[in-house]
Amino acid sequence: MDFLKDLNQPKVYELKKAFCLFDLDGDGVISEQDLKNTFLTLGVDKSEYDIDKMFEGVVQPLNLDVFLLLMLQRANGLAPQDVMVGAFRMWDKANTGFIDKERFVHDITTYGDRFTLAEANEAVDDAVITRGPQLNDEGQLLEKLDYMDFAENISGFQKTDHK
Repeated sequence: MDFLKDLNQPKVYELKKAFCLFDLDGDGVISEQDLKNTFLTLGVDKSEYDIDKMFEGVVQPLNLDVFLLLMLQRANGLAPQDVMVGAFRMWDKANTGFIDKERFVHDITTYGDRFTLAEANEAVDDAVITRGPQLNDEGQLLEKLDYMDFAENISGFQKTDHK
């Protein structure tokens, strides 16, 4: 597993835990039956056709090494954490580590490769949000997004200069 040496180890650990959640029978391989049972556990009944489509083009057996490679290939377009932090700093003129959530959502739904409002809200759903001490236009405490934490959660699996 030489490809792991250049990766963010906490994220690799998370992927290993995810693999174990899918490998329901604990045999070290995610089988079609494991995947079907995982969906059933979540209350979703996937057809054999759907399960077959998910395994289409995947190297078999789907062991931990193959799973990690597959996840890394899917995440290949994601930027490393330091690149994400640099992008978020454009909203943080005071260099506080926090950005105005409302302005961030507005900007990503208005400029560049635009998100829909639903996509933007989904993107920040898991972000750490703090309130105050400033007030927004409606007199409510301003919601601020902890972009250092957010960048760590949404970045790719490559190591960064900061860790």
